Amino acid sequence: MSRFKRSSLSILLALSILVTFVCSYGGVTAAANDAPAPAISSGTYGLAQNIQDGVILHAWNWSYNTIKNNMADIAAAGYSAVQTSPVQQPRDYNASWTQVSSQWWKYYQPLDLTFATEHTWMGTPAEFQAMCTTAHSYGVKVIVDIVANHLANDRDGAGNAADNRNSGIPAYLRNNDSYWHINTIWASDSNRYDMTMGSTGQPDLNTGNSAVQGFVINLMKTCIDKGADGFRFDAAKHIEVPEDPYGAGSNFWPNVTGQVSAYGSTKGKNIYYYGEVLNTASTPLSNYTEYICLTDNQTGNNVKSNVLNGNAAGAAASGYVFNLGADKTVLWAESHDIFADNQFVSNTDIMLTWAIVASRADATSLFLARPWSYTGNEMGQAGDTSWKGANVAAVNKFHNYFVGQGEYLSNNGSVVINERGTTGAVLVNLSGSSVNVNAQANRMIDGTYKDQISGNNFTVSNGRIYGSITGKNIAVLYNTAASPGGTKTLYLQDKLGWGSSAKAYCWNTLTGAKNAAWPGVSMTYVKTTPDTHENIYKITFTDSAYDYIVFTNGSGQQTVDLPTATNGSVYYCTEAASSGKYKVSTYPST
Repeated sequence: MSRFKRSSLSILLALSILVTFVCSYGGVTAAANDAPAPAISSGTYGLAQNIQDGVILHAWNWSYNTIKNNMADIAAAGYSAVQTSPVQQPRDYNASWTQVSSQWWKYYQPLDLTFATEHTWMGTPAEFQAMCTTAHSYGVKVIVDIVANHLANDRDGAGNAADNRNSGIPAYLRNNDSYWHINTIWASDSNRYDMTMGSTGQPDLNTGNSAVQGFVINLMKTCIDKGADGFRFDAAKHIEVPEDPYGAGSNFWPNVTGQVSAYGSTKGKNIYYYGEVLNTASTPLSNYTEYICLTDNQTGNNVKSNVLNGNAAGAAASGYVFNLGADKTVLWAESHDIFADNQFVSNTDIMLTWAIVASRADATSLFLARPWSYTGNEMGQAGDTSWKGANVAAVNKFHNYFVGQGEYLSNNGSVVINERGTTGAVLVNLSGSSVNVNAQANRMIDGTYKDQISGNNFTVSNGRIYGSITGKNIAVLYNTAASPGGTKTLYLQDKLGWGSSAKAYCWNTLTGAKNAAWPGVSMTYVKTTPDTHENIYKITFTDSAYDYIVFTNGSGQQTVDLPTATNGSVYYCTEAASSGKYKVSTYPST
């Protein structure tokens, strides 16, 4: 992209940071296109600095470019991390086979322990790296899904048989028996030896083998080199721990996480790990949490079941089924497996469940970005937009705002209440009717609190919480701190000759507030640059009022959607992207 000669205007710097987005007409945030993102600090969106402290978006089946192009919305919705599908080559790849319903599971039957350079719906290594660069510019970290327990089979029912190793597996792996468990055992939740040594339907890798561990380590190092910040281990419970009996234990976890963490530290990264453990591991889970965090699927499943049954008391249970420390726990409202098994529920009930699990203290939570339907998406595409809905985003931001503060779960009739610290709470109404809340405040101090979704006020007085919630809805109560200075001024350097027609359309993605009807308000003329003879215009508003802006000439031309930058920043249009929308660059003021 070409760089424009900069003005001598005192507010302009010599540092240019490229920003590009694809927007929809009238200010609805849409996907970004393929240019670099702005260098926006995590503080702009209030994201957690550590992955475990925040919430994770599982961008299920999204390509690297799709993730990158949605990064502005991911950050704006309060996700501190985004999780990719496995970067290894999936089995039976065919560019024409795209439906999620028939292809997604192939990512979890990979052909190799290397970063795929082709034959994947995810994209290229260069596109992965560009995605990471964009994510980091927004303060978002990247988690990569790693399949280390097994590779793809040749036929169902053949287990660990040597001839069941998929023909697409490279010979260096396929033909070395020491890299595999060679037995007729099938994995079983009731027997730890069988769980780790047996087949899950795919030929089981010998993860105790030092060479296999080396392949996994090198794969993870490659991911780190390209920008990854953390890893999720598929089928983690099927990989042995040092304490396993009958000679089945190995040093996989201390060796892999130890070497990868040490390598990450040389890159200035504190690598995050969590593993998939469903229902049971048939071994003390502390044998895993010494090295990685774990999914607690049963806690999330229990919350969802109580949500579906309208049982607020059950949904408000504060214990964790796995009895892990919260700081070692990953919760969810649903996983990709649950959705794919057709056990999914409505978006509304998922949102209610999410509000409970993601408001929890110290634990992180994973939100599944659903396809439009199980059969309705193509591989690589984003689908249902509930992941960035106002209710979900409000809960995410609440989670981030109250990092390090305690919790108190209770219920008031059909309403689940989670108070955080002394100045915030998430209230979840499981009934289909509006509820006038009159509930005991166990932590919150007296005062007036704003619902960050509806804008309505709740009151805490004499140890009681008062307010109203509509049916099957949530309230997110806290008062954000006022920004220093109170106002924000943003500038437009008019390279398109819009002149006095230049307008700004601003909106708040959380509350829906807008500064005016489309196409916005006229901007104020500042001066004309002496060298390029381009007009400078400004708009000033309350700092916390709006988080997105579009510039337009009021008659068909407009920029892409833009997160509001830091006070004094200067935007300028570059080339046209599509449909009259212009790519934009920005540089800060002095």
